This record gives sequence, structure tokens and C-alpha cells, in this order.
Amino acid sequence: MHRFVYKSLLTCLLLGSSQSLAAPPPPVYRQEVVVAGSPFQGVHGMAVDGKGHLLASNLLGQSVHSIDLSTGAVSTLVGPPLGGADDVTLGPDGSIYWTGFFSGRLMKRTPDGKTRAIAKDLPGLNSLAFRHDGRLYITQLGRGADRLLEADPSGRKPPRQILSGHGFLNGFEFGPDDKLYGPLLMKGQIARIDVDTGSLEIVAQGFTMPVAVNFDSSRENLYVVDSARGELVRVRVATGDKEVVAKLPTGLDNLAIGPNDQVYVSNMVDNDIHVVNPADGSIRPVVEARLSVPSGLAVAPDDADEQLYVADVYAFRRVGGRDGKISQTTRALSTRMTFPMNVSLGAKHVVLSSAYLASVQVLDRATGDILRTIPNTNGVQGALELPDGTLLVAEATTGRLVKVDAAEPAGITVLAEGLKGPVGLVTDTEAAEPGVYVTEVRSGQVTRVRLSDGARRTVAKGLKAPEGIARHPDGGLIVAEVGRKQLVRIDPATGRSTTLASGLRIGLPESEGLPPGYIPTGVAVGRSGTIYLSSDIESALYRFVPAP
Repeated sequence: MHRFVYKSLLTCLLLGSSQSLAAPPPPVYRQEVVVAGSPFQGVHGMAVDGKGHLLASNLLGQSVHSIDLSTGAVSTLVGPPLGGADDVTLGPDGSIYWTGFFSGRLMKRTPDGKTRAIAKDLPGLNSLAFRHDGRLYITQLGRGADRLLEADPSGRKPPRQILSGHGFLNGFEFGPDDKLYGPLLMKGQIARIDVDTGSLEIVAQGFTMPVAVNFDSSRENLYVVDSARGELVRVRVATGDKEVVAKLPTGLDNLAIGPNDQVYVSNMVDNDIHVVNPADGSIRPVVEARLSVPSGLAVAPDDADEQLYVADVYAFRRVGGRDGKISQTTRALSTRMTFPMNVSLGAKHVVLSSAYLASVQVLDRATGDILRTIPNTNGVQGALELPDGTLLVAEATTGRLVKVDAAEPAGITVLAEGLKGPVGLVTDTEAAEPGVYVTEVRSGQVTRVRLSDGARRTVAKGLKAPEGIARHPDGGLIVAEVGRKQLVRIDPATGRSTTLASGLRIGLPESEGLPPGYIPTGVAVGRSGTIYLSSDIESALYRFVPAP
């Protein structure tokens, strides 16, 4: 009897061992670059330091950079999470000051490298400039605010309001008369403001979206960038006369006047900086890029060319998955498109969602026309269209999965709640009980939600900050596990996780004022089994090609 038990046990162990040995090894992938990266994630405000360098602010990348004007080399002065800057300037003592649009913090870095917040709780903090007597002024623009304030450079006194409701005063500068000159973005005007009395008068008008101004060395000419038109305009302050100096791509964000009155212009849509010679209008690049902030990705399952749809935050682009060629771009600011952070494809439509500007948009897939814009202030992340036209939206801030009716006006129904930071969505509509897989960045789970009644089932757990998710042609789930900087395959039946690639350049720190998932890391899988991945850290696109 003992001998029989021993032989049976031995047989089971041997069978188990042989089955284990027979299990297929994890697939092998070759990592390749689709689109090379950039030092920025959308470049914004700038300042010339007088030492041959240009300071540049990087809001979504949470960094302040220094650019060597002789070589174009970019270095990081302040990195994440403290460097989330919408605008940057130099103080009289050599300190660097910058504004946190999402964090609501006014930051200061002293010449000895000490960094701290000198004002807090200022949502929409945007532009800043020093007056010639050393007084510092800041604006709040958007996120429920439209104010001009005076701030204490030492941080000892709270900011003091000068004006409110003036029309979104953006990148401004003080003139030789100690008055503030700046664009009223919502009114298409350039204003002159006496900060001592609060009086405001219009210097020039007729712009579409003026976003920043700077004086040249004569202090008589004011240069203006019009973002929607892509124009650098010279305004004669005494008369208000305007002259277009250079025509650039739309999406301009800021400017700075350098040596010999050369004008440095940033473009957040193209994530680059150019310098314009106002004497002849010639333009040359300083820092170039091909993408701005690639996040959500999608590819049509029947597309043999595997063309990628890329939510690039400041643009929506179509990129060749095989050759990296950008074939089509829809630009923010110059169109009605809001800043897309996620993208999904339906049979006839493209669905974009943006936590940045709190909306979901439905586009005609063939023409790119915007058909619907649905406001949602609950930290929208993944959004997709079901076969009946209903939209399914992940609200990362509330932890809900909601249905938006296809009819107008939109009717919203809560399908599931209690999710921990839902970010990525992918459907499973061909199953007997159709559902959707959801990544939960806070709980580290992949959850399946049944579409008929919202019933939930945990598919996988123990992940660290899962974000992007896609279906592989073999039925597996491909997930960007951002917290471990790796790409994993999950068997939806067993929950078993297999690492496909590790050591990836993904996962910027979360930012104050943005929902869980921040800039989502996108994943898409082509019909060939090639996996595509966006890198928020590098502003790049990669592909993982299965080995033969």
C-alpha cells in the first residue's frame, strides 16, 4: 500500500513536472523606435538669462529647462514633480520663478539651488513678470479663475488682487512706462494696465488668439504671438499699428527677446522652439520634435498598415506604425478640438477624451469633423463607443464607469462605481455576456465590468499602476504596468501575468490637479501582433515586434 501511494505520488510529480516543462515560454519581442523622443512634453514660457541660455517651462513634463543658444543642447534645471511650469522668469536677485498651472503653486529656485513654493492654492496660475522696481505680478487663467495679482517674491505675504474678469490676461511684460502690457486672450486685444490704479486701456486689437507679448530693445515695438493664426506680429505701441513679421505653424504659446532682438518663439503643439530674425522674417529651429505629449493610442484591427491614432494632448495625429510617418494632424487651439489624452476607434467614429479640458469628443473617422463635445469634469480617462453608439467613459476622479446616451442631449447612466482610478478601457463585446476590461491605477487591478448590469469580476491584481490596455489578436490583454515600467500580457481567463518588456521609459509622477493616471501611457496592438507603446517621459513612440 505504501509502495502504491509512493508510486502514484511520484507519477503525479513527474506528470506535473513534464507539464511544467512543456508550458510555452513567454513570447520574445524586439523593441524598435517608431518616433524618436524630445526633451519636452509641450514647451511653454521662456526667458533669456543673459548668459547665453534660454529658460523654458515644461508644464506636463513638470520640468524647467535651460537651452544653450549656441548649440541647442537642453538640460534640466528642475525636474518632476516640482518643475511643472506654465511660465518662467528671472528675478532681480538671479532666482528663477515659475507658475504651476495645475498645482496652483508659485515656485522659486534661488541661485544656490534651493527650491520652494512662495504661494499656493492658486488654480490656473499662468503668467508672471517683474516690474522694474522688483515687484512681481502673476495671473490666474482658467480653472475657474481670471485674475491679475501682485505676489511677494519672498513668499512672506499672500498675493493681492489687482484686477479680475478682464478676459484672460496671458503672457505679459512691463513697458518703459512701468505699465503692464499683455494679451487679453478671450478678446483678441492687447491691453495696457496701470497696476497701481487698476486702469486698463486697449493698445491694439484684431487678433484671433493673442497669447504673449514682449518688447524689443527699442522699447517702442511690442511683439505679439497669435496662437490660432501662427503669426508673430510687431505692434507699434504709440499708434497700435500692426505688421506680421513671420508666419509659423499654429499652436504658438510664448516668446522671448534675445540678443540682437532675435525673437524666440515656442510652439506647444509641435513641441519646439524657433528663432525669428525680425529684420527679414527668417526662421530657424532651436529645438525640434515630432510629437508633443503622446499618450492614448489606437489602431484599427483590420488595418494591414497598422496606422496609429495618437492622442498627443496638444494635437491628434495619425502615425504610420511601420514607418513612423505623420500623415495627418489636427491641432488644438486653432480648431475646436480639446487637448486629447485618450483615443479609441469605432466603426465610423473616433472618440477622444481629455481630463486636461474636461471633455469627451466624437469625431467622424473619415473626415475628422467633430460631431459632439460632451463636457465632463470628473477626470475623464478612457472613453469608447459601443456598437449601439452609446459612449462608455471612465471617470478617474469619481471612480465611476458611466454610459452616455447616443442621442442629444446626452443622458448619463452610472454603470459601475467604486473603481480605484479607472484609466484604460477595452471592450469584450463578442462574449456571451459582453463586458469591458478596466485598468485601475490605484488598486493595481484589471477588472471586467458586465455591460448589462455593471457586475464586476477581478481579472488580475497585484499590478502596480496599470494604465493603457489593449486586446491582442490571440485574446490576451496587453497592459502598460507603469509603476514597474513594464509591458505585461494578462490571460483574461486565469489572470496570469507575463512580462513582455521591462525597464521602459514610462511613468511621469502624478501631478497635483490632474486625475489618477495623469498622462496615460497608451497601448495598441496591430493585426500582426506588434505592440505599440507611448512614452510620456520621452515623448516617443515604440513598437514591440514579435520574434519569428
